[in-house]
Amino acid sequence: KYGRKRRFSVEFLAGMSTNFVGSAGVNKGKSTLALFLTGLRKISFNDDLSSTQRFADGGSNDLMGLIPLVDRGTKNIISVYNFNQNPPSSNFTTTYADIYKAAPCTSMDDPDFDKHFKTWLTYINPRFTCFFGFFGHGPINHANIINHIFNDPNIDHLKELMMKYNSLFEAGEPLIATLNDLEVIDNPFWGVKGGKTVNLTLMWFNLPEKFSSQIPKDAAEFTSEEFKNVPELLVDGTDALKYSQPQVNMMGYLGSWMVDHSWDGLKGLDGEVLFEGFAKIFGEK
Repeated sequence: KYGRKRRFSVEFLAGMSTNFVGSAGVNKGKSTLALFLTGLRKISFNDDLSSTQRFADGGSNDLMGLIPLVDRGTKNIISVYNFNQNPPSSNFTTTYADIYKAAPCTSMDDPDFDKHFKTWLTYINPRFTCFFGFFGHGPINHANIINHIFNDPNIDHLKELMMKYNSLFEAGEPLIATLNDLEVIDNPFWGVKGGKTVNLTLMWFNLPEKFSSQIPKDAAEFTSEEFKNVPELLVDGTDALKYSQPQVNMMGYLGSWMVDHSWDGLKGLDGEVLFEGFAKIFGEK
């Protein structure tokens, strides 16, 4: 029992702080397996079982762990998350290339801007867009309705994000963009107080042309079974438990390259600065 025979450590807490394995099991209809795995994660704190703890999947409440940071007054937040899960248009394996093909707009001067933006939104997880007050076109589920924390009545920040990501994609750059000076509003449910501003940097794992072009030619096409889905690895059910060491290493190489390559900033094809760089965020320039 934790606290008597075992140490309830921070490491253990971090390792147990999701019910992804249990919740993901439902995706392929394996609800019995999901319930079984969820039951295994019940922790007893005393001998008579009067005090127990279960861990839920955090994505059902706060997709990116963003709200606690905003509540604490964090000024610069960096989030690494592919918010491409919006069935039936997209799921974890949908590439940004697919999204770009459907909505390639990079300027508000484009006569089809509204059309492209509406299409782009159908691919983006409403558990992300809800932070800006857009709850999606379908029935509201999870905790979306209580997670509005940024003042963005015309969802202009989401439009900005689409244009930046599309421009970076065209330039073969990693998809890293900062939404500056997001105005925080009161959120009574989470206890968030409005009045402050946040700079939110979003990193989306795709396979940039400037990364793939540096990979040896015999491996660059990612035709092997191990690499064909990098970085959109399968996550349904127990797929996340089957990643090979080369797959994990390749994801690590990609992540390291993204940070190093964008340290001093990123530009679009027209030379416009689309991301000012991590050096600025960490006060090194």
